[in-house]
Amino acid sequence: MKHPWRLLLVAFGLVAALLYGLALSALSDLDRIVAAGEAEASADDPLPGWKSWPLFLVSQLLPLRQPGAETVAPGEVVRDCPDCPELVTIPAGYYLIGSPLIEYGRHQHFFGRYPVRAQIRFLNREGPRRLVHIRQAFAMSKYEVTFADWERAQGDPDWERITGRPARMIAFGETDYLARPVTQIDQNDAHAYAAWLSAKTGQTYRLPSEAEWEYAARAGTATAYYWGDAMEPGRAACFGCGGNWDQWRVGPVGLQPPNDFGLYDMAGNGWEWTEDCFTPSHPASITDGSAYKGGDCELAVFKGGSTFSPGWQVRSAMRVGPHPYNNGEGSTIRLLREMP
Repeated sequence: MKHPWRLLLVAFGLVAALLYGLALSALSDLDRIVAAGEAEASADDPLPGWKSWPLFLVSQLLPLRQPGAETVAPGEVVRDCPDCPELVTIPAGYYLIGSPLIEYGRHQHFFGRYPVRAQIRFLNREGPRRLVHIRQAFAMSKYEVTFADWERAQGDPDWERITGRPARMIAFGETDYLARPVTQIDQNDAHAYAAWLSAKTGQTYRLPSEAEWEYAARAGTATAYYWGDAMEPGRAACFGCGGNWDQWRVGPVGLQPPNDFGLYDMAGNGWEWTEDCFTPSHPASITDGSAYKGGDCELAVFKGGSTFSPGWQVRSAMRVGPHPYNNGEGSTIRLLREMP
C-alpha cells in the first residue's frame, strides 16, 4: 500500500466526526431534561456511557456549548429582609465546568511564573472539563457584599454571640466606600457573615461551591467570559480592560452589565471566596456541584478576578488557591442562599 498514512487520516477523521456527533447528541439529551424542568430529579450523569464518554473527550478540546443554554433567563430578585443583600434565583441544571485546552489564557499562568518546572502540576488547573449536575436551585447575591452590608452586620450587638468573632470594622477612607465591595476579607470573615445573615433571616446562607459559582457566572455560556471569548471595554473592572471603572482600587458594585442570570461583577472587581479546598485540577469525584473538602485545605479557591487582575484572570474558568486567611485588597464575598 503506497499511502497508508492517508487511510490513517481518513480513519482518524471518521472517529473524530463520530465522537463529535455523539457529544452533540449528548448535549441535546441534556437540553431536553433541562427544558422539561427535570434537572433536580435526574441523575448526576443521566447519559449512557457511549454518549457520556464522547462528551467528556470532545469537551477537553472544543468549547461546544452548555446544556440548556437556551432556557437561561434573568432570575427572580428576592430579599429576606429590608436591609439584606438582594439575591437572584438560579435554577437547577447541568453544565460543563472548566475550560477547553484551546481557550486563550488557560495556560498563561504556566508561562508567566518561574521556575516554569514548578508550574507543571498546574497545567490542567482548569480541567479536566466535565459535566456537573447542579442538583438544586439556589439564590446568589446579585452584587458582591458591600461595605454597607458588612458594617451593618458589625454594628449588630449580636454579631459576636452569633459568629464567635469580635466585630471587625475595616478602615476605609474614601467617601464612596459604602457602595463598594467589602474588601480585605478572608474566608473566615466570609463564613462569619454567612452565619450572621442566616441567624438574622432564618434562611441558610453560605459560600457557594466552586461548581455553583462557575455555573452562576457562566449563565449558560461556554466562552471564556460570560459575554464572549474576547475582553470588551465596559464589561469588567480589571487591569487594562477598559471598563467603566479603571482606578487602582475596587470599584462600586453594579457598574458593568450583568450576566444573563442577572448577576453583576462575576468577572473582575473583587476575588470571591468559594467553599472549596484548592486542588491542581478539578477533582473528578465531584459531579453534583458540592464543594471539595479533601486534604487539610491549606488553600481555598478564589474565583472571578479583581480590579488588579489582567483580563485572562477574570475568565469564568479561572481558579486560584490563596490561604483561607488571606485578606488582601481585592478579596470579597458573594453568598449563596439555599432554597427549600
